[in-house]
Amino acid sequence: MNKLKMLLMVAAALVLITGCSDSEKADTKNDEVSKEKKNTDEKEKVKTVDKKADAPKDQGDYKVWFEGDVERKGKLITVKGKTNLLPESRLMIGMDSVEGTIIGGNESLQVNDDGTFNTELEIPNEYKGLIKVSIKFEPSSDNQPIKDHYGENGEKLEGSFVRINEDSAAKQSIALLTFEVPQDVSNATIAIEEPKWDKPEDYGSEIIRIEEPDIEKDDRYLYVEGKTNLLEGTRLRGRLDIPGFFTSGFQDVVDVNPDGSYKMIIEKPQTNEKLKDVKEYELVISMNLGDNSWQSIKEAYGENGEKLQGEFIVEESNSKTAEKKISIVE
Repeated sequence: MNKLKMLLMVAAALVLITGCSDSEKADTKNDEVSKEKKNTDEKEKVKTVDKKADAPKDQGDYKVWFEGDVERKGKLITVKGKTNLLPESRLMIGMDSVEGTIIGGNESLQVNDDGTFNTELEIPNEYKGLIKVSIKFEPSSDNQPIKDHYGENGEKLEGSFVRINEDSAAKQSIALLTFEVPQDVSNATIAIEEPKWDKPEDYGSEIIRIEEPDIEKDDRYLYVEGKTNLLEGTRLRGRLDIPGFFTSGFQDVVDVNPDGSYKMIIEKPQTNEKLKDVKEYELVISMNLGDNSWQSIKEAYGENGEKLQGEFIVEESNSKTAEKKISIVE
């Protein structure tokens, strides 16, 4: 009898222990499932909140801004930044050389939901000199929702990044950023900075003013920065006149900035083996209406420059041009 009682007590204890063990396992498994679900919910929640929080508060505002940088490491250029343009706005990224056109150097991308953008450009091995990079937003060539927001021709765009463009039949407003990326150093980073324009009082006057430019030199280029009172988009040509030589490649053509300022980059004569001993030459900065196709420029200065006035005007048989010569000594 005692043996039977003892066996019954042992069996009951085993059942109790097994039941507790199974219960603990079930509780543990339930806890793990609960924690996993909680973690998943938190991750999804964080992802959604962060994406919304990272978007600019003024996203879609007509006064557009950009920030970020253009970075070169070896032959790879990385363009990355942030803007308050609407998501899916198309940015056109251009890459060219000061010394010649780079085939296939252009591409486009869309602004992300949080306002960021990022792309990479590969510099062809044969290009060793200064590289020009541009970022352009052109509403007229974008999708219809973007046109509806900023205007069919970008007429609602505002801010210092905005430029006038008349390369097509209609007058347009675009956002434009330009950078010069050197290759004579191992790496280079150029920050995106908001330009500051300072229009002169005589801006757009028919009496043309071309100030003495600031000229800096290195082993390969002339960097010419100057001010005029010419209208935005007026095309200026800078060319080198080298005594005793007929040359055509030492020049740059640029469009005047919104305040009449400009910047040119011209290869030095010494980059050519035949001209390596040249010590003196002239920089000729000129504005010829034949170089200008914009209707607003022709209306302001005349189809053939007949309205141009002032000390820098050169009269020819049927036209007038503005011209300034600067002597350069190496």
